[in-house]
Amino acid sequence: MFDALKLLGSLAENRSAPSAANRFGAAMQSGPGGGLLQQVLAQFGGGATQGGPSTMPGGPFAPGQTQGGQAQGGQAQGGLGGMLGNFAEMAKRAAASPRQELGQNNPAAVGGLGALAGALLGGGRGAMGGGLMAVLGSLAYSAMQGQGAAGAGPGMASAAAPSSQADMQRKATLMIRAMIQAAKADGQVDQQETQRVLGKLDAGDGEARDFVANEMRRPIDIAALARDVTSPQEASEVYAASLMAIEVDTQAEQDYMADLARALNLPEPVVAQIHMRLGLPA
Repeated sequence: MFDALKLLGSLAENRSAPSAANRFGAAMQSGPGGGLLQQVLAQFGGGATQGGPSTMPGGPFAPGQTQGGQAQGGQAQGGLGGMLGNFAEMAKRAAASPRQELGQNNPAAVGGLGALAGALLGGGRGAMGGGLMAVLGSLAYSAMQGQGAAGAGPGMASAAAPSSQADMQRKATLMIRAMIQAAKADGQVDQQETQRVLGKLDAGDGEARDFVANEMRRPIDIAALARDVTSPQEASEVYAASLMAIEVDTQAEQDYMADLARALNLPEPVVAQIHMRLGLPA
């Protein structure tokens, strides 16, 4: 079986929407306590990393910025892959001298932070995939809490985090499917685009390449995607992952996202919260 976490990182690096980095930066700052990165650094290292500030506003993960500075044309330099790499590197430096382990019921552990912590040891695209899962999980958690959604009460953090290596891989695979399906919403994914995406993947991982090729060839099936979602938290993550894959600047993409929200049974206030936290219009 291929490593879904690594494949997710590769797709985020090579097949995300041009503005996905800006959305990632907005998501990093959303939620209580200054956003997910503040929670990560406080949990691992208790504050600023070595060689990097932990403050978010105007910092290295502000929308439209990377560690290299202000992006050109309003988009972050290096795209979403660069942002994920920066996030993973800062968390890795913080994790080098942890003050305490991740608490099982700490909201910072929602949606893949535990996966990121493990992936950091290997680095690379696995860490990037773990980082994206962490951000999607934290974003969904804060959006649901903000609207008092069902399932967002005490104890949700431990329930939402992957409970095993197998669950982590299942969840990463679901996010991959969500991103690929959203990318097909406007009918622009042709054979040439498929080959371009496959060319960016690890040539030695035939199983991962076959999986992506098959997913890109399949017809859009929102109902099938929704059936594999296991919780309201995960439904919010699937919706947010889909937004990372497209610009939502065509009628076809807007219709797709509306149909996806209905299939996932996401309340309109939660959808609006997700859009707000990604810096998008509701």
